[in-house]
Amino acid sequence: MSKQLIFDPLEEYRDRFKGLHNENVNKFFDELLKKSAINVEENDFTVKEINTLNGKIANEEKALGKARALQAFLLFLTIVGFIIFIAFLVLSTPNNEDLLKMPTFARVIIAVLGLALAITTIVVVRKKIKPRIRDSQTRLSALIEQREAKVSLAWSQVNPLNALFDANMTPMLVEKTIPILTMDPYFDARRLDYLVRKYGLGDFTPDNESALFVQSGEIQGNPFLLARVLNMTMGTKTYRGSLVVTYTVTVYVDGKARRETRSETLVATVNKPCPYYDNDTYIIYGNEAAPNLVFTRYPQLPLDWTEKSLRRFVEKEKREMEKISAKALKQGRQFTPIGNTEFEALFNAYDRNHELEYRLLFTALGQSEILDLIKDKTVGFGDNFQFFKNKNLNMIRSHHSQVFDYSGDPQNYYHYDNQEIRRRFVNYNNDYLHRFYFNIAPVLAIPLYQQHKPHEFIYEKEYQSHLSFYEHESTVNQFPSSAFSHPDSHTQNILKTKIVQKGKDFDTVSVTSHGFTTVERVDYVAKTAGNGSVHMVPVPWTEYIPVERESHATIKVLDQENVKKAKDQSFFDKIGEYLSKYTPDHKPVTGRHVMAFIVGAKFIEQDNEELDKLFK
Repeated sequence: MSKQLIFDPLEEYRDRFKGLHNENVNKFFDELLKKSAINVEENDFTVKEINTLNGKIANEEKALGKARALQAFLLFLTIVGFIIFIAFLVLSTPNNEDLLKMPTFARVIIAVLGLALAITTIVVVRKKIKPRIRDSQTRLSALIEQREAKVSLAWSQVNPLNALFDANMTPMLVEKTIPILTMDPYFDARRLDYLVRKYGLGDFTPDNESALFVQSGEIQGNPFLLARVLNMTMGTKTYRGSLVVTYTVTVYVDGKARRETRSETLVATVNKPCPYYDNDTYIIYGNEAAPNLVFTRYPQLPLDWTEKSLRRFVEKEKREMEKISAKALKQGRQFTPIGNTEFEALFNAYDRNHELEYRLLFTALGQSEILDLIKDKTVGFGDNFQFFKNKNLNMIRSHHSQVFDYSGDPQNYYHYDNQEIRRRFVNYNNDYLHRFYFNIAPVLAIPLYQQHKPHEFIYEKEYQSHLSFYEHESTVNQFPSSAFSHPDSHTQNILKTKIVQKGKDFDTVSVTSHGFTTVERVDYVAKTAGNGSVHMVPVPWTEYIPVERESHATIKVLDQENVKKAKDQSFFDKIGEYLSKYTPDHKPVTGRHVMAFIVGAKFIEQDNEELDKLFK
C-alpha cells in the first residue's frame, strides 16, 4: 500500500481507517488463533460449562443469603420472645401489680407466649434453618470447586494463544492501517539525537520528571514521540488543628451579675510544603516547516456547546481580536487576524509571533480541517487538545490520552475464554488507534507538515548508548516500586537514569530514585478566645524530607528472535536464575524489544557476555 497523504483526518478516519483497522485487527487475531492451534470448540464448551456453573453458584448464593436472612430474623424473634417473657414475668410480681393496669393472669399468659415464641424460633433455627444453611454451603463449595477446575482447564486450553501476545503487535497494526506512520520498535539514541540536534528537543528531562512509557516514530520522515511521564511538583498542603477551651464570663440579667461557663473551639491552620504527583501524556512532533513560528493554543469549546453559543463566542472573540490588534499596533508588534474569524476564535493562537509563517501553516484547507476536529462531536473527541509550537517542535496534549494505557501490555488481553480474548484484543487495538490518531490529528490536519520532507541529517558514527534516556526510564519504571526506592521513602519515586556502560547490544545505567520520607510534626499557633485569652492551638503536619538511592540496571536490546525467546517462561526463568546472584529479589522485565535486569554496580562486560550466551 502506498503511503498516501492524509488531507482530511476526520473524514478519512470515519470512512476509511476505522473500518480498515477493525478488519486488520480481526484478521491478525485469526492468524494468531490459527498459529496457537488451540481447540476453539473445546474451549467454547468448557466456557459454557463455567457459565452454567456461575449461574448455579449465583442461585445458590441467593438461596444461602435468604436462609441466613431468615435465620437472623428468627434469632431476632427469639430475643424478642425472651424480652417479653422476662419483662412480663417481672411485672407479674405483687410489687408491680399497678404498672400495666392488667390482670395478673393476662400478664402470665403474655409471658408464657413470649417464652413459647423464643423456644419455637430456637427449635426452627436448629432443626430447619441451620441444616438448610449447612447443606447450601456444602453445595456452594462443591460448585465453586467444580468451577475452579473448569476455569483451570479453560486456561490450559487457551494458554498457547495468550503466550503469543506481545506489546509489538499494537504499533505494528497501526502501521498496517496507516502506512504514512512509522512506529519504532524502541526509542533509540539515533532517533533522540535527530530530535535534539535537528529539531531542538532537550537531551534530558528535569529531575522531577520520569518517563513511564514512550513510543517514537515518524510521519513522512518527520519524527514524533508519544510519551507518558510521571511529574512531581512541590506545592503546599493546608493542615488544620483545633483546641476546645472553656472560660468563665460575667453576664448581666435584669441588672444582676451572673457567672457563666462557656466553651469554644479554636481552629488554626498552617501551610507546609508537600510533593504532588501526576501523569502527563503528550506527543512531540518535529517538523521544519514554519521554523520561526511560536504559539500556544488551549481548548475553547465546552462539551455542551450549541450553534447559538458558538456564534456568541465567535462574536465575543472578534471584539477581543480587534482590541489585541490595536494594542499590538501601538506596541509595534504584528497581529493581524485572518479572514476566517471562526478559526481565529476557536484555534485562539493570539500569542503567535510570526504572521507570515502562521498563514503558510494554516492555509484555507488547514483552517477547515482544524475546525472540523474542534467542532466534531461524533467521530473523534472534539475540542479537548492543547497545541504548542516552538519553532521546529510541536507538542499536542489531549485530554482523552491522559486516561489511556498506550503500552500494549499483553495482560490487557489475557482470559480463559477465547471469545473474551478476541473481544479484549479487538477493543483495545481499535481504542488505541482511535485515541492515538486523534492525539496526532492536529498535525495531520496541516497539509504543509505532511508535504514537507526533512533535510538531510548526518548521524553520529557512535553514540554513548543504544537507547534513549526516555527508553531507559520507561523500562526501569516497569519494575516494582520497591526495586529502586529508598527504604525510607514514603511517597512515589521519580527514577532518573544515567548511562554507565554501553555493550554490544546492551546499556547498563545507574538508576537514581528521588522520593521523600515523612516525619510527623506539630506546630503551635496562637489563637485568641472570646474572652481575650490567648491559647496555643496544636496543628499536626507532615514534613517531607528528600531521600534518594542509586541502583544499577542493564537493558538488553532484543532482536526479533530473542523477542520470541523472551516470551518463553522457561527461558525467562533461566535468565532469572542466572541473575539471582545479582538481584535475588526482582525478576527481569520485558518491553517491546528490550529486557531489563537489576544488577550490582560491578556487573561488567564479561557478565553481559555470559548473559548474551544464554540468548544464543
